[in-house]
Amino acid sequence: MTEVARALEGVIDVEWAADRSWTLPWRLPVADLDLHHPAVVLPAMCPSGIRLRVRTASTRLLLDAESVQLQGGPVFEAWCDLSVDGELVRSTALGVAGAVFGGLPAGMKDVEIALPIAPAVRLRGLRALDGAPLHPAPDPRPRWTVYGSSITHGYAAAPTQTWPATAARLLDRNLTNLGYGGGCLLDPLVGRMLAKHPADFMTLELGINVYNTAALRERTFAPAVHGLLAEIRSRRPDVPITVVGPVFGGERETELADGMLERFGDLTLAQLREVLQRSVELLRKRGDTALTWMDGRELCSAADAARGVLPDGLHPDAAHQQEMGRRYAAAETGR
Repeated sequence: MTEVARALEGVIDVEWAADRSWTLPWRLPVADLDLHHPAVVLPAMCPSGIRLRVRTASTRLLLDAESVQLQGGPVFEAWCDLSVDGELVRSTALGVAGAVFGGLPAGMKDVEIALPIAPAVRLRGLRALDGAPLHPAPDPRPRWTVYGSSITHGYAAAPTQTWPATAARLLDRNLTNLGYGGGCLLDPLVGRMLAKHPADFMTLELGINVYNTAALRERTFAPAVHGLLAEIRSRRPDVPITVVGPVFGGERETELADGMLERFGDLTLAQLREVLQRSVELLRKRGDTALTWMDGRELCSAADAARGVLPDGLHPDAAHQQEMGRRYAAAETGR
């Protein structure tokens, strides 16, 4: 089991069973879980972006693992994606006894198993059913941390279909996905974690959860953005950071989450986007030339929504999540 923990990529921390019989990968520091709101802790249990990477000549692997469904919560089908030398081979649902990946190419190769975007997963082991040795294969690519909402976390998609996973593959980056479905509210402790976590590139997809929860308003949103970026810059002064504003949000563009709160300074999605853009422009004028702005509508626009890519009016479908990744990668490459 120690070898399994050593083979994890895109992980922040791991939780061990008392008898060391399993480990659960986390996207928050385990020691600080009690300091975070459940709206962050619950999605952080889900291993979106976390991968097992091994080098082996095996043609048949068993991932001994089980999904952790929350009592009373939605039931997720836990899909894992297996890639060989960077090419997707197959998607397999995690069953009661884990998942078997057979028919792999002969010869030495790098195998990567992308864990589900949801639910949480307890890992008991990874072994070659034909007895071949397994060796951890650290990801040598530049590290890329992405923080955001469920749109970054992934929604109704296979692990390699999320927009960050798609873009990471195209940009040849080692992804850490810190998208927290419903929980991207610029929490100070998340900012501290972002600052401490090693990164060569960073992307912050901000705004939609602030809108949906009305958690920050005209008085507090820009200061929270500045505080988050200042915390990151205190440890990562030169890392390129891209701030991505909200994707197209339909009626959210001009309507408040709660019209009764207008007098308290609630912001429409369009206004949140404007505040973000102004914040980035201000910090660039103050000398942070490694900070860039991207309008989220470049990734998912009103025209895209008119084609039906937002089946619930908020989350892009799996195909458009991949298209978002392609657009993001193209924009980064074109800078």
